[in-house]
Formats: sequence, C-alpha cells, structure tokens
Amino acid sequence: MVVHNPNNWHWIDKNCLPWSKDYFRDNVLETEFENDEYKIVLTSVDSVSGDCDVTQRKGKVLCIYDMKLQFSLSVDLKAEEDEDKNSFKASISVPEFVHDQEEDEYVFEISADDKKAEIRKYFVPVLKSKLMKFQNDLIESHAKDVQHAT
Repeated sequence: MVVHNPNNWHWIDKNCLPWSKDYFRDNVLETEFENDEYKIVLTSVDSVSGDCDVTQRKGKVLCIYDMKLQFSLSVDLKAEEDEDKNSFKASISVPEFVHDQEEDEYVFEISADDKKAEIRKYFVPVLKSKLMKFQNDLIESHAKDVQHAT
C-alpha cells in the first residue's frame, strides 16, 4: 500500500479482519492442554467476526479491534473406562475480544455437556496466553502499511 501522508499526520486505516482470521487459524488452532486426566485440543476456528483495524494518526500506530471469537474443542478423558464417555466435543467463545481489555477481563463462554469447570481451569489459561499475543503481532505485521518513512 502506498501512503501519501506528510509526516504521517493524517488518519490512515487498514482493515485487518481477513488477516485476523488467518492469524487465529495459524496461531491458535491445535492449542492444547494435557495432563494425567485430560487432553483438551482446540480443533477448529469456527468464527471470527467484528472489526479489526490498524490505524495511524499523528505518527502513532494503533490498533482497534472488537471481535467475537468462536472455537471448537475436543476433550479426551484419560481415566474414563467406558469408551463412549472417553471423549466429547465442546465449544468456547470469547464474545468480546477488544483491544483495550486487560487479561483478567476476558470472558470465556464454554458450551459442554460435562467438565466445564475443568475446561475453564486447565484450558482457558493456555488459550488466553495465546490471545494476549494478538495485539503486538497485529501491529508488528501491519504498521508498515499505514506509515511511510519521512
């Protein structure tokens, strides 16, 4: 993208929602937690919707995003003797994934017939650590597209 913007003064936006969808597939898909009792794997990125932009104004590069994320999980119970109860599917969504959220403000909605508390206790911290890298990676990948060398 060629930017004609003296001293990077004017507001420039770049829509990064398509990049975000690829980012979650590349960096969050196959996220897993495993211990002696459980193996939990994020098996698909079902939906990434909302807004995601990298902007530049007065020489500062910022990102603004407000997205809803939806993922599918596979949960294996290692200690379960009955093979029919050995594994099940679940989903996890982040209804508001926002650029100015603190780590402890994320809300994770878990849809599972069983073991919601265990998914929240074991898997959510692993997923959250990956989501916390998104903002820096977004800016690093797109800052050059909204600024030009002065």
